[in-house]
Amino acid sequence: MIRWLDRGARLGMVAGVGLMLQPLWGAGLKYGFFVAAFSTLLHIATSRRTLDEP
Repeated sequence: MIRWLDRGARLGMVAGVGLMLQPLWGAGLKYGFFVAAFSTLLHIATSRRTLDEP
């Protein structure tokens, strides 16, 4: 389960950066920032968790 959350967090970071860089939607920068920030925090939490598992 943790592994899937970690992969989802990585995809969320890519999606957030993609939203921030696209020129067609003005609100993409705002939403992309929050998606990328949340995904980064989730990745930090899940990657620390997977390091502790045997």
